[in-house]
Amino acid sequence: MVSLVRSCSRVFSGCSPACSSRALISPSTSLRAKPLHVAPILGQQRFATTVFNVKPRPGQAGAEQTLFVVGLNENKFFGQDGAEEGLKLLERIADHGVDGTQYNLLLGMSEREMAELEKENKVKQNRLTPSRELEGRTFGEFIPIVQASMVDRRPRKAVGRLLKITQGHVSWQLWRHPREAVKLYWTYWQRKNYKDVALRKFWMERLPTCAYAYFMEVSHLIAFRATSQMVGAFGQEKPTTWVLVVSNQLFEPTVERLTELLDSTAASKFESEDFARHLREQASELCVDAPDFTPLLIFFYVGFPVLVLQTGWLAIQWLYSYIGVTEMVMPPEFRE
Repeated sequence: MVSLVRSCSRVFSGCSPACSSRALISPSTSLRAKPLHVAPILGQQRFATTVFNVKPRPGQAGAEQTLFVVGLNENKFFGQDGAEEGLKLLERIADHGVDGTQYNLLLGMSEREMAELEKENKVKQNRLTPSRELEGRTFGEFIPIVQASMVDRRPRKAVGRLLKITQGHVSWQLWRHPREAVKLYWTYWQRKNYKDVALRKFWMERLPTCAYAYFMEVSHLIAFRATSQMVGAFGQEKPTTWVLVVSNQLFEPTVERLTELLDSTAASKFESEDFARHLREQASELCVDAPDFTPLLIFFYVGFPVLVLQTGWLAIQWLYSYIGVTEMVMPPEFRE
């Protein structure tokens, strides 16, 4: 645990270890999720941190499962909805856990993305990479939390899906719904004005069907896979604390789906083989690799209109020259 605290303090480099430690425990940045020694309330939410707890009923086989869900803003490292909150949550779990740092980390990304993240961000001398070196990096806000789990030697598992699969699903919906595809002409250039939660709301309002394939499908997949992990540990009678880290683009729909799955009857459902099979089937269905219609969409909605405009312009030029419009407007000058 000492190694984790020291590493957490160094992720916000530029201060001495003592100064950084004070920043981590200051009242203004206190943890928003309940500690493990207090029985958490199902679906309790404060800002972008939510906790779920499933306990076996009296006389029921199984073990208590606790799931923390943390939402992070893109490339934010300090304060609310930043990597700092995730690091403090891991510290809090380690302080109140019976066996020390006994938590399993779940990441809202694909296995390929997690493998690349681990390969490119190795921990050296139990120190986390300074935040200033992570700015602008893809999944930069995830890196401090991943590195902290490396320091603690805790298992990590990716529960998202490949961007290629998501792109295939979205392009298929765009092909089936040309009205939404046409709206891309003016909405595409506005996308950079929004980030995180606002970005999801922007697309859900303007392209609800296609945005569902991007945001909601991935959120549901994350919820199904996270619950499936809990079901497995419950059946093996292993008390486990899970920490699920997702982008704030997906946080709200993920929590909503988890609330439906981990309701008051969750302990009973965890015993059912049908429930476990349902989770696997839903996850498999959401990961079906659909054909990527992106090249066809680009040709049909970009290339084809340009081709039509160019052909029309050439036809107009030919027509003018054929009927002699130019000579009629400006007759040629004859000199003797």
